[in-house]
Amino acid sequence: MSMGKRIMPGRPPDKGSFPLDHFSECSDLKEEYLRCLKENKHDNMSCRYLSKKYLQCRMDRNLMRREPMKSLGFTEEETKPKPARKKNKTKTKEEEGWVVGVDGIRPERSNEWRRPTLINIRAFMGDGKKEKS
Repeated sequence: MSMGKRIMPGRPPDKGSFPLDHFSECSDLKEEYLRCLKENKHDNMSCRYLSKKYLQCRMDRNLMRREPMKSLGFTEEETKPKPARKKNKTKTKEEEGWVVGVDGIRPERSNEWRRPTLINIRAFMGDGKKEKS
């Protein structure tokens, strides 16, 4: 009973929401895709052919609405594995062996060091340069 309030009618799920695979009809493809991701350091471009097969399996078994693969972002050429992309990541200074206490201090620049303070005492004392009379 709604107690006088109007009940909004339901609406169908958005694209991408579909029934679960209760009978594990396509789970072997899912496992193969996850294995491929692990082998290729989680580079999905080398495993796209498996995700295409998985979605095709779901469409064949009425677990999702049939749609052209092009509208799902796949091309006709994606039928076999591709080599993983190379990541040209430069090493950080810590990975190259930089040490905080040793490499951060340059003795030749020690005359430029300033002790951090909350109050600038020299401003109150007039630069500390007074002539003696």
